[in-house]
Amino acid sequence: MKRMPIRHWGARLFLLCAVFLSGRVHARQMEATVKMTLDRLPLDKQDKLKELQDYISVYLSDYDWTGEDFEEPVPVGVQIFLQDKSSSFEDRYGGTFLISNGQDIQYYDKYWDFPYQAGEALVHNENVYNPFTGFLNFYAYIILGGEYDKFGPLAGSPYFEKARRIADQAMFDSQNVRGWKERKELIEKILSEDRVPFRKMKDLFFSAFAHAGEDDSLAVRTCGDAVALLEGVLKKDPEQKDAVNFLKAYHIQILELCRSDQNIIRRIAALDPDRAETYKKYMK
Repeated sequence: MKRMPIRHWGARLFLLCAVFLSGRVHARQMEATVKMTLDRLPLDKQDKLKELQDYISVYLSDYDWTGEDFEEPVPVGVQIFLQDKSSSFEDRYGGTFLISNGQDIQYYDKYWDFPYQAGEALVHNENVYNPFTGFLNFYAYIILGGEYDKFGPLAGSPYFEKARRIADQAMFDSQNVRGWKERKELIEKILSEDRVPFRKMKDLFFSAFAHAGEDDSLAVRTCGDAVALLEGVLKKDPEQKDAVNFLKAYHIQILELCRSDQNIIRRIAALDPDRAETYKKYMK
């Protein structure tokens, strides 16, 4: 297993290390906080599912998703609103699902529809598709792919590919196919050539952050390269959600890093007019 580059900048960034010792206990790669709202369910179903949010939290938090140790797990927040769609022969639920890393990565899914028997164990089995856990796995790998893209050029691709395989499997489950057309489109968009500049931009920004304090001139130059990619992304689509979210999450770190380069600050400010007052504070 190839060791990933170490880039630590601030409390939020996590350290990735490949560990080659046999018999190790893996550190958590995700720390999931799950909030499930059951108010729209019949009272008996609310009682049956009251522990499901805890099952999901453990399922996401305790699994070894990558085979690598994260010194700081990715904080993952999940919000779920459920409705009862049961029939005389099956307990079934539908709902909306929001998952986020609390900063720049967020996905909302309004098409979740699945069978579930209260008390049913959530078991990881990558070789067998399950409509409940397959959905969770799909978004877990997308979150991880987005995080890995910060630590190497297109480093998240293996995890995005895992999400794509899940979507391909799901398309063959005719009983539980709702929403998978949209999810398939999502993952294909993430892996498309059009998304490559955005993904490379993330790696460059985090590379710049890693150089800060050790080689500040290299850090600023790398940041300038990242800004050039970001300009191209937002010129093509000013409302590209992932790019807008990234800039919202990290604009202060970028400004602090590039205080010495007014050109970069002016270019970033031009991309982010909603925070014009913040940028003015850094302009001389």
